[in-house]
Amino acid sequence: MRITLWLFISIALLAMLLGSGAGGEEEKILDFSLCKGLDKDGFPLERVDKVSTEDERLLFWVFVHDVHKGDEMRWEFHGPQKELYESSLVIEEDRDYVGVQGELNISRHRNRLTPGSWRAEFYLNGEKLLKIPFTLLESTIQESKSLEEAVKKTVALLSEFGFQALEVNVSEDDQAYIRMNMLSHSLDQIFWNQIGLGFEALHRIFPETPWLLVQLIFEDTYLLSFQVKTSDFDYWRKGYFNSDEFWKKRVKRYVYSIKEKRDLEPSKFYAEQFNVMY
Repeated sequence: MRITLWLFISIALLAMLLGSGAGGEEEKILDFSLCKGLDKDGFPLERVDKVSTEDERLLFWVFVHDVHKGDEMRWEFHGPQKELYESSLVIEEDRDYVGVQGELNISRHRNRLTPGSWRAEFYLNGEKLLKIPFTLLESTIQESKSLEEAVKKTVALLSEFGFQALEVNVSEDDQAYIRMNMLSHSLDQIFWNQIGLGFEALHRIFPETPWLLVQLIFEDTYLLSFQVKTSDFDYWRKGYFNSDEFWKKRVKRYVYSIKEKRDLEPSKFYAEQFNVMY
């Protein structure tokens, strides 16, 4: 089974959450994340610590080693007004490795969820092993009475996620696009989340457009473009593609030098700027 760099990051975080002397059941946890969904391989689409009231759901995904039939897992989501939502699972057979998830169904409980600081907890056989804080942001984009209002609300919501949107529109060839300043200076989780949130924002405002385009301005020098078919974005979010296939085969990438006013070869650019083959 594929183990990513996030495994080691999560193990380090787990040590901080539980303490360096932890032992027992918590040793079974190899990885964990809050996310909006899972890809075809059952791994998180995006690892997040903020969601909006217009998201469908929040998953608390845990990758566990050495579980047995009858093991009981429970997830709790605690809100700022003492809200409590639970999700549970009983293991049906012995497994060496298994990815499991609890769900906070945001769309179902939207009118009863208080925006603000929340926390998610994971229990294995009654023992609390994980506690993760997250933020629920209020959003009313879908209630907008005009496209202009929807765009303004989208820009405001993205700013609460830490992203500065400069332009949101539809091109003459019926392609929805958004241009933002690139927040991270490396290809880290913030970078991928920014692109994913950009696709999501465009799809919410312009659901009928066949193509989505996210452009990030890097150091006021380069324009990094990511283009995808709306249908492929839908399939990925619904778990029909794994993330490697989506990002490497479905998302088209382009690089433009703003100062030199010319296109650059993407693979060479990413190798030189970020020391990665992408």
